[in-house]
Order: sequence, then C-alpha cells, then structure tokens
Amino acid sequence: MFKIRAVLQNITLFSHLLPLLLFFLFLARNKKTEIRVIFFYCLYSFINDYLITVFSSKGKSGDNSILILLSVFTLIEYLLFSVALFLIIKKPLFKKIIFLASPFFLAVCTYQFYLNFHTSTIDSISITVEYIFIIAFALLYFFEELNEPSTTFIYSSYKFWMILGILIYSTGTFFFFMQSSDLTDEQWDTWSPINYVFTLIKNIFFGVAIIIRKDNVPPSNSFQPPYDELFDKPITPL
Repeated sequence: MFKIRAVLQNITLFSHLLPLLLFFLFLARNKKTEIRVIFFYCLYSFINDYLITVFSSKGKSGDNSILILLSVFTLIEYLLFSVALFLIIKKPLFKKIIFLASPFFLAVCTYQFYLNFHTSTIDSISITVEYIFIIAFALLYFFEELNEPSTTFIYSSYKFWMILGILIYSTGTFFFFMQSSDLTDEQWDTWSPINYVFTLIKNIFFGVAIIIRKDNVPPSNSFQPPYDELFDKPITPL
C-alpha cells in the first residue's frame, strides 16, 4: 500500500509539468492572460509540492516548514484561481462578487495563519473558505454560460476545461482538507490519495485547456460542420 501511495504521489507531483510542457509546445495559441495565470499556478504547485516532499522526508524537523508552505499555498492558489475566473467571467456583477470576496478571504487567511502557527496544525479553515469561494465562482461561470446563447459547444472552449479542472479539484478535495486538521499522521497518509487523484485530474484538464485553440468562432445561423479544435480538420459525418 505504501509503495502504491508513493508511486501515486510521484505521478501527481510530475503531472504539474504536463501543462507546462504543453504550454511551450503550443506557445503560439496560449497568449491569453488567464492561460498564463494557470501556467504560473502549475509551476508554483510543482515547486511547492516538491519542497513539501523534501521537508516530509526530514520528519518532525520539517513540520513547521510544511505548515508554512501549505498556508502560503492556500493564499496563492486562491489568488490565482480567482484572477483566472475574474478574467473569464463577463458579467460585471459576478466580477464584483469575486473582487469583494477577496479581502474577506485575505483577512481569514492572515488571522488563521497567526493562530495555527502557534498551534502547529494545518489551517483547514482557510482551505475550506477558499474552496467555498472558488466553487461558488466556478458555478457563476457555468450559470453565465447556460444563460448566454452560443453557436458552439461549451466543451469546445478552453475556458470550460480550465474551470472544470478547478471545480473538480476543489469539490473533490473539499471534505478531505476540511477535516485535515483533525487527522492523525496515519489517517493523513491513508486519505492523501484523494488529493493526489483530483490533483492529477486537474492537471490533465489544464493540459486540455492549453492545447485547445483559442480562436474566436464567428456566430452563424447556417449549419457548419463541427471542427476539431486541435487540428482544424472538419469532422466528416458518416
């Protein structure tokens, strides 16, 4: 069991490199600011997870360093996800909600970091608040898309895959991190594959978002055959 968990952990760690590699391979089509935000997020996630792996191998001597890394990661992750969502969402009201929620989250993070630094426990409250906000923001995007007429399928957009990755990751790890402060080391090791699996899914979806073309398709009332978003070839019906 330990070997399987270790293999899964390593796969998840290096899965952060997948979107980074694809970003450079498809650099010409990835000039959108929100894509660059996700690129920076994947790079930061890889460095952060690598450092956590290094400090974990040191045992007790690395506990405080790990807690600091996790607390800072919670804040940076929220900021990057909220910026990406702010750039993608169109409605001014929804943008205002994201903008007004951010100072509140920053205050919660600062206060909880102060409390948990002295107790040496993971800041599960900040993570829980982060995921509640991010899930809500992601649902605002889907609500906006459902109420906006479009001539293209929603899954043909890179925005869909970006936000789907964020949403699945946030919902999939929500209860795990909500209870993380109450978990023993053995329980953490037992349930940590939940985080690994959903992180892997998130990185795969980010990779899909990066390789999909970013060209805007002009609206048309006439029937047009669907096009492959990756290679620009029409799909010929049988």
